[in-house]
Amino acid sequence: MCRCDESGVEIPLVLTPRPEGGYKVTSPLLPELIADGDTPEDALNNARDTLGAVLDLYEEQGRPLPSL
Repeated sequence: MCRCDESGVEIPLVLTPRPEGGYKVTSPLLPELIADGDTPEDALNNARDTLGAVLDLYEEQGRPLPSL
């Protein structure tokens, strides 16, 4: 689990090493959340930024968030 924004929302994240180097972050609850980075820390920081965009997308589309 990762606390990914200032609101304290916690979501499960999957951190996967990429064969070509770096790391990819995805979430089984939010398939739109895909981020990457050169290090695990970079990838997780990018996931935090991406989460904000994903939450905005859900709000703009009037979609309910999955149960967290």
